[in-house]
Amino acid sequence: MSGKKKMYRMPVCFCMCILVMAVFSSCSISMNRRQGSVTASPSSDVQTMQGIVIKNDTEKSQLQIRDMDSDIISTLTYGATSVITDRYKTEQDGSRVPVGQILKATYRTSDAKLVTAEVPEEVWEYQDVTKFSFVADDNMLKVAGKKYQYSDITYCSSSGNEVEPMEFNNHDILTIRGVGIKVYSVVRTSGHGYIRLTNYEDFVGGMAEVSKNIIVPISENMLITAGEGTYRLTLCKKGVAVTKTVTVQNDKETVVDFSDYVVTGRNIGEVTFAIEPDGADLYINNTAVNYDKPISLQYGKYNVTVSLTGYETYTGVLDVEEASKTINIDLIEEVATASDDSSATATPSSSSASDSNDSDSETVTKQIDSDHTITVSAPEGAEVYLDNVYKGLAPCTFTKVIGSQTITLRETGYVTKSYSVDIIDDDKNAKLSFADLVKEEAD
Repeated sequence: MSGKKKMYRMPVCFCMCILVMAVFSSCSISMNRRQGSVTASPSSDVQTMQGIVIKNDTEKSQLQIRDMDSDIISTLTYGATSVITDRYKTEQDGSRVPVGQILKATYRTSDAKLVTAEVPEEVWEYQDVTKFSFVADDNMLKVAGKKYQYSDITYCSSSGNEVEPMEFNNHDILTIRGVGIKVYSVVRTSGHGYIRLTNYEDFVGGMAEVSKNIIVPISENMLITAGEGTYRLTLCKKGVAVTKTVTVQNDKETVVDFSDYVVTGRNIGEVTFAIEPDGADLYINNTAVNYDKPISLQYGKYNVTVSLTGYETYTGVLDVEEASKTINIDLIEEVATASDDSSATATPSSSSASDSNDSDSETVTKQIDSDHTITVSAPEGAEVYLDNVYKGLAPCTFTKVIGSQTITLRETGYVTKSYSVDIIDDDKNAKLSFADLVKEEAD
């Protein structure tokens, strides 16, 4: 009998061992799941990619990601089991992933289900960028006093649509992301619209101010490009001013009618500029101004810049606080010095750089080249504006202005478009041609 009892005990012990091993194995798997780890077996279909988010379809819970190496676009579905973190390593819902974000993503190839997604450590980001310039000839983007390279793979976006870099202008606010010296995404977070003036003939020859952010001479066929927002629009001439409130919406044209204007006050100063030598360029709040005649300005302070090749650039603050005054500015000739090598490209830190624009102290000046012209040949029939000043219907030709500026195209029934262009000093006529305007959608 004792021998039979021993034979029964061996199977019982064996079963007990198997049970214990199963319990430990189950605990181990449960622990791994709680920690969010993903272990791929040799036959696993989980793969990894690094790319740019070009669309977030929140209704379908899908991200479209453009691979940074192959340029292939993948559509990945996210859900409750997807582990997605932002640049600060904080877990977030997939619906909050912004367009233009750079992600390292793991996903299942069998069903394109997103497993994990994170912002790589080497990715840098500038937010709320207002000072920038694209140099198309060199595929270069200047921002925060630094230079970066963009390419065909760089994703440029506005209102969820891909756009060309030259469609951004200095009234836009951007978020820019990249790795090292390369820019991979540029997203317009706040855009620009247009202000059209009507029945303002009494003020032609005066000055228009948009909350002192924009100062332009008043001419016929006025169309002013301005960033999104609400402004005080003031027209002034010979001590008389009229003010209206205007709201600018992205890609929209707002018409302001001055047929019922009422003079609001006489706090207007007539400023005469006496500048030596002749031929120097005058900028008030970064806007080129003709100073052959006295300039009407509301009382207040203005940034003034005067420049001329071969002379030191003058910068100062003009305080208009009386009915008339004369400003004398004599430029000083430049003294030749050894040039500093300041063209090196720097890499920003990985942290957000929302206030980095303060470090961009570069002053962009423009010069008149009376010996050469700019011709805008297309789209035919469109109104052409150079920095808010009407130049004619395309094709049209006007005096060449050297530097970075905005060309605006408008035609009734079509969406108004603005482009940033850099006109170089090459002793040649400049010829520009743009894509056809898109018809406005019926309301």
